[in-house]
Amino acid sequence: MSVHKGISQQLRQKNRQINLFVQLDKEREAAITRAVELCQAGKPFTTDRINELSAQINELAKQGSIPTRMFVTNAMVEEFVQKKHC
Repeated sequence: MSVHKGISQQLRQKNRQINLFVQLDKEREAAITRAVELCQAGKPFTTDRINELSAQINELAKQGSIPTRMFVTNAMVEEFVQKKHC
């Protein structure tokens, strides 16, 4: 029975990690969308929130099979917006 409990505990932990990753990744995508919208409108924007969420995801990835996320610069957002308009 202890093996079963151990496996169940590992699965619960992995499930929590996956759910947290999904939540953080959705928030990151929303922050990227917001930065792109602001950039398109010619308004000031920051990538601070994007990178804060990236750091959290990357810390979570150290614990197991969660993918990492790149850090984003303002130049990357500007380049994306520029290419999108071409």
